[in-house]
Amino acid sequence: MALSNQVAVHLLPQRCWSRKKMGAGGFVWIVAHRLNAITIRLESEGGKHSSIMFCTNGILLRLLIGMGAGTSKKEAKLDEAEAHEITHIIVDEIHERDRFADFMLAILRDQLPLWPHLHLVLMSATIDAERFSQYFGGCPIIRVPGFTYPVKTYHLEDVLSILRSPDAVHANADGLCNETSLNQLTEEYRIAMDESISLAWVNDEFEPLLELISTEVSPEIHNYQHSSTGATPLMVLAGKGRVGDVCMLLSFGADCFVCDNDGRAALDWAESGNHLEVVGVLKSHMEQHDLESEEEKQLLEKYLSTVNQDHVDIVLIEKLLKKICIDSVEGAILVFFPGWEDISQSRERLLSSPFFRDSSKFQIIVLHSMIPSMEQKKVFKHPPPGVRKIILSTNIAETAVTIDDVVYVIDSGRMKEKSYDPYNNVSTLQSSWISKASAKQREGRAGRCQPGICYHLYSKARAASLPHYDVPEIKRTPIEELCLQVKLLDPQFKIVDFIQRTLDPPVFEAIHNAVVVLQEIGALTEDEHLTELGKKIGSLPVHPLTSKMLLFAILMNCLDPALTLACTSGYRDPFVLPILPDEKKRAKAAKLELASLYGGHSDQLALIAAFDCWKGAKAKGQEQKFCSQYFISPSVMNMLFGLRKQLQIELIQNGFIPEDVSNCSLNSKDPGILRAIILAGMYPMVGRLLPRLKNGQKAVVETASGAKVRLHPHSSNFSLSSSKCLTCPLLAYDEVTRGDGGIYIKNCTLVGPYPLLLLATEMVVAPANENEDEYDEESDTCMSDEDEKEPPTASVKQETLMSSPENSVSVVIDRWLRFEATALDVAQIYCLRERLFAAILFKVHRPQEILPPALGASVYAIACMLAYDGMSGIDAGLMSVDSLTTMVKTTGIESSSSKKHFISEGKKSIRSHCPSNSLEYLKSLLNADTAVAVAACNSTQQLHKSKSTAKLYNGQRHNGSSHKHSKSAGPTNKVPSERTERASAEPPFVGGSNPPRAGSFKRQRENGFQLFS
Repeated sequence: MALSNQVAVHLLPQRCWSRKKMGAGGFVWIVAHRLNAITIRLESEGGKHSSIMFCTNGILLRLLIGMGAGTSKKEAKLDEAEAHEITHIIVDEIHERDRFADFMLAILRDQLPLWPHLHLVLMSATIDAERFSQYFGGCPIIRVPGFTYPVKTYHLEDVLSILRSPDAVHANADGLCNETSLNQLTEEYRIAMDESISLAWVNDEFEPLLELISTEVSPEIHNYQHSSTGATPLMVLAGKGRVGDVCMLLSFGADCFVCDNDGRAALDWAESGNHLEVVGVLKSHMEQHDLESEEEKQLLEKYLSTVNQDHVDIVLIEKLLKKICIDSVEGAILVFFPGWEDISQSRERLLSSPFFRDSSKFQIIVLHSMIPSMEQKKVFKHPPPGVRKIILSTNIAETAVTIDDVVYVIDSGRMKEKSYDPYNNVSTLQSSWISKASAKQREGRAGRCQPGICYHLYSKARAASLPHYDVPEIKRTPIEELCLQVKLLDPQFKIVDFIQRTLDPPVFEAIHNAVVVLQEIGALTEDEHLTELGKKIGSLPVHPLTSKMLLFAILMNCLDPALTLACTSGYRDPFVLPILPDEKKRAKAAKLELASLYGGHSDQLALIAAFDCWKGAKAKGQEQKFCSQYFISPSVMNMLFGLRKQLQIELIQNGFIPEDVSNCSLNSKDPGILRAIILAGMYPMVGRLLPRLKNGQKAVVETASGAKVRLHPHSSNFSLSSSKCLTCPLLAYDEVTRGDGGIYIKNCTLVGPYPLLLLATEMVVAPANENEDEYDEESDTCMSDEDEKEPPTASVKQETLMSSPENSVSVVIDRWLRFEATALDVAQIYCLRERLFAAILFKVHRPQEILPPALGASVYAIACMLAYDGMSGIDAGLMSVDSLTTMVKTTGIESSSSKKHFISEGKKSIRSHCPSNSLEYLKSLLNADTAVAVAACNSTQQLHKSKSTAKLYNGQRHNGSSHKHSKSAGPTNKVPSERTERASAEPPFVGGSNPPRAGSFKRQRENGFQLFS
């Protein structure tokens, strides 16, 4: 494959690459320095003269789009020299079917006729080869036999029978050592079996056949069927009347129900030869089999009537583990669970069991992607002699890792998979049955390095009904990113037409939802034409919503936190799952304490604070202490650090930021601007927290679709579910997820109305709320006057509402959130919205130029408004100071006896909810500038009740238009606008503009520029 001056691209999925690198690091290192290039996350080896390049699907997809693949011949600007350098593309683990792989295959299928020099190779051990071959026009299939040790399998009815017979020894893997797998039967072996069967039947020469049977003790040998007649060894020996040999084969497990090509079984062969003794033996064996089958059936029906098949039976798993440990001496046991809750419950049950609690005999280890790396590494270590290792794992152990001492596998048959419901626009994370391909992978874990046994905790009938393969990712995730890539591939393509050309296209509703999102953020026009903003957004290797957040952050001079959020959303959460019960409380308190650094009530702010503190801890040599104390994964943090650098380079190369980024994050510690940046990345995912009901149920969040969802217990804002706030605070969230426990929001941030007013797609003016009751009363009492008076048109109504600056009006956001303000406030917000969008477009077209004075002044005003008023509408009293302080102290995070708190005028801000020296430790981890900024923020940001107020309808959705108001469902509550007075703090900085003097915004505020006053 090493071709001179030519390139072969070998594709590895990201997790597959990690596995191969960990398992064969030496090989990859040698190859990287001799003949190939590696292009993956954070690593790039080799260069233009390399012969082979290893990369991920996403990187090759961007390479193809950059080369002009997919454009028509007339319009293509393809670099022919670059295209002809690629001669082979090898895609490994294609059965995993991630969304980039399917999208890439659709492109390559169209390009193969145009690039006759290109050869595409798709590889997998569990691939649906015929279907892929058909997709590529009937391309040839090459099957390469692989080597696996034999694995004996049991299903639920077998397991129940085993547990019913406590004295029977079953778990003896040593007897499997001489078995031969069907996949290992070479062509020579098949020829030998055919010849021995023919010799036994025609010439009565039984020695060759008996020698093969006794040498290779395997069901595949005992039940081998002649390639021409379909006859098995049992049929031949029964037809010849050899009673002893028939009994021997039956004891080996030969199947007497198998039929030859004429439909005859072994019994028919014995009857045709009139061998009555053999007929009696076979009939007795068949009757015993029927009796056992009927007993197994009754036992299975009785068991299934007492359990919920959709839940994992941890009691049954405990009994099976005990039986395996009694019947065998050594060998690690791997148990597959669907998720963390089942793992945690099973672990607690085993540790409380008198049989398993002895640590000198049993080593119980948990394997999950979110536990600390030190805990994960324990699964690879061999236990001391006499100690049994039991691993409780999710499907991460299916393919991502190889544990060489595993002999026994218990397969619960369940997994948790993230899916997407396009009809309700909701993501789902629920436990479901695995596919046959996954069952085969789990089964193979027992025979990876030695013979083993696999116990499937589902019936044989269930096993036969499982789907053959997992659902492709393109059908179970939102596809905004792919839809935008279609337009980058060829602006003339219709998105729905191209997506439908993939191997397993998603439903139309999923494509439509993605297009709507892209239109809402300005990446596509109403007729699906790609905008300049869409081109810039698509050029970045992140989700389109994340790209727009980055552009807004650059404009607000708040790049650093946006980079952190962008990388965590594309990679993973750095917080680890604690294993011990007391550690769970400490982990929750630690996350709240981190979030409190930048204002609290935010899962996203906790991420930002965690990364900033980790950088400081690493610089001071305290990384291990910080990560241990605050339940942070150092490996994830190091990966995020590299990803941020990579994304920063992308922004520089696209001209969005200068090479010197030291002045791009001057507002990165401002809570108001931070929350606006978070909202920019989450919008339109905005909801409001409804007040608690009188029956004591927890408060729920209302979304734009009208759905009522709960806050997840792992969220930093879960305490809001039990708070007695009179307001309806707004929440920006990443997604709504439907799980086994209902519909919930896990990661969210409390935001004020001001960022939403600036960033929302639609904002209309409606009559003020206080006039509604009067208007409705007149409508009820004067129905006869309707025919006499012509109702005012929408335009007249708008002119009437906005005729006087002091008119009270309602502002309706996205047709459901309603606020009150004056006409002057609304006019100014409209102006700022237009100027903000114009500034974003200006930076898109001319990223390295300074904003014109008018746009610069407007952006500066927006930044000042967010800095001064961005926290308004957020009730600082949502969580009492005592609750968080007590939580931190009792968990042991705060080891000092100091109890000094920062207390503001009559109210304790969220930053004061943690003991002072605990916060001081975190602030000491930040660099000098950061520490000063946070200290200034904590000392000068005194929240107080402002005379200006905003009204958000409490418990009512706005369903009317801009000229027709809806009837109020009840009285509305005043929402205090808590304004941050930062007299001693510096005004915010704005990226890409020359801002006016600090006093200019102050004069505007004195002249009445106040929202909702």
